[in-house]
Amino acid sequence: MKSLLAVSALLAVWSITRTSHAQIVEPLLPAPEAVAERSAPLPGRAAEHPTPRLKLSYERLSAGNVDGTGMPLEALHLDMYAWSWQWLRLGVDAEAGRGHATLSGASASVKYGLLGVDAGVQIPGRVTPFFEGRLAAGVLGGTLDGALTIPGTTATVSGVSAATWMYARGLDAGVELYALGPTYVSLGLGWIRTTWGSASYDAMVASRGGAGLTFKDVTHDSFFFKIGVGI
Repeated sequence: MKSLLAVSALLAVWSITRTSHAQIVEPLLPAPEAVAERSAPLPGRAAEHPTPRLKLSYERLSAGNVDGTGMPLEALHLDMYAWSWQWLRLGVDAEAGRGHATLSGASASVKYGLLGVDAGVQIPGRVTPFFEGRLAAGVLGGTLDGALTIPGTTATVSGVSAATWMYARGLDAGVELYALGPTYVSLGLGWIRTTWGSASYDAMVASRGGAGLTFKDVTHDSFFFKIGVGI
């Protein structure tokens, strides 16, 4: 009987000790709901969104003609953003295009290339609005498709090719829509001012014994449209 009482007493002590230990340990172990709450993002903290690094666009614009009219151009435009932070972007761009010009009934095929720098602001998100400014410089070349009569003379030229300098500055605004991961489509509208150096013939200078060949800057303001894809 004494043995049975001793065993019962030991079992009772062991049970009390185990219950007390569990009550001490359990508060130290976080509940699954508490773990989930701690791992969830803090309210008001938006997840980081990809920002543009590279973009290839198709662009339509116009430059000035020597007679004051517009010269329609179409181009491929490559933007490379070396620095693209959450709100700011800085980079370089390259543009190459072509078009047609007319003068005194003659037509010419025109090609050009520009290299430039960009700086802008953006609001990152699935739909990213942006606003950019740009400066660029390069070369403009043209080839006569037919014969051209030099104004003020009876002389004609044909098949002539020439190249000159060109620079541009402009502003554009648009949106970039992230369709799949870091890949996005872009739509932009803007204003651009182009200036290039043109040779012309002055009959009055020629009548006074001069060469008659003069140079002038042709400046033109144009709106442009640009659509592209990027990462």
